[in-house]
Amino acid sequence: MSLFASAHPNRRARRLVGILTASTAVFSLAACGTPADGDTASATRVYENAFGTVELPEKIERIVSIDFYTPAALVDLGIMPVGVVNSYFTDTEGMAIPTQYSAAVAESGAESIGEYYELNLEAVAKADPDLIIATSDFLPMDDPLRAELEKVAPIITFEARDGESWRTRATDLAEILDKEDELQPLIDEYDARRDAIKEEYADILADQAVTVFVPVADEWGTYADTHFSTPILRDLGATFREQADDEVNEAKFPNWFSYENLDRLSNADAVFVMPGTDEGRAALDTNTIWQNLPAVQNDMVFDYIPLSPTGSFGWALENLDDLEDLLAQVQAKVDAQG
Repeated sequence: MSLFASAHPNRRARRLVGILTASTAVFSLAACGTPADGDTASATRVYENAFGTVELPEKIERIVSIDFYTPAALVDLGIMPVGVVNSYFTDTEGMAIPTQYSAAVAESGAESIGEYYELNLEAVAKADPDLIIATSDFLPMDDPLRAELEKVAPIITFEARDGESWRTRATDLAEILDKEDELQPLIDEYDARRDAIKEEYADILADQAVTVFVPVADEWGTYADTHFSTPILRDLGATFREQADDEVNEAKFPNWFSYENLDRLSNADAVFVMPGTDEGRAALDTNTIWQNLPAVQNDMVFDYIPLSPTGSFGWALENLDDLEDLLAQVQAKVDAQG
């Protein structure tokens, strides 16, 4: 199953086990940075979004990110985080994170703070951040870990599970960090590339109802047009297959169905199959329902782009390149069928 497809049932339990044992170390490290008596407090400012109001230091120089996406948005702004999740050091093949970002972070001297599902609180505190950036999927507002992290530095939380979160995160960070001039050229480049692709493939985007399909060993799901793996496809104006109400849960993740329910996909003109699902795809080879779907009958099944959970404008530009190639494949099939 995709790394981003669903929440692991044991992650919160694993966090809770480590919180109490790490708290003492966090208190000790945080105390080392407490101003001496008589020192004046730093100037502060207020940031507010849907997740609440956060008091920030006026000067922000050291940032820890506890999610996959924010480091890319920071690198776009010319800022290197001092602490990131370990995937930025282990994903050297670009399986989940574009190599331009993982390489830049690794070369910067940033420290690993564990993985989002098993953070190292002591490492976060040791990084001495002025600010911690989180997303609501990796650090829910009711997560007990949040209180421990707030002892180290203020936390700004962003949404991650909708089609606009990547853009909001990037533009808000640029404003918070006074880097809007650095971001604007990337925004302009992205908008121009997106509009050119929309124009070139306008008929395909309008006429072909697509779905992003995630087959695993014995079940499947589809990503909605508001999922964080589909934002750039959505921004291009793609027409998504209509999903039934029970296909998406309250967390905006897909619900999963047995292969006996594959006929739900009969309203898709083209099926984009999520990468990393080879075991599930093998199960489809002998599935009669799958073989009889209109998209399969018409040879309109394609590999989806590899780095679809967009993290920044630079990341989105890579997505546009990959989606342009994908739409060209769709166009070629449609043209061949007359």
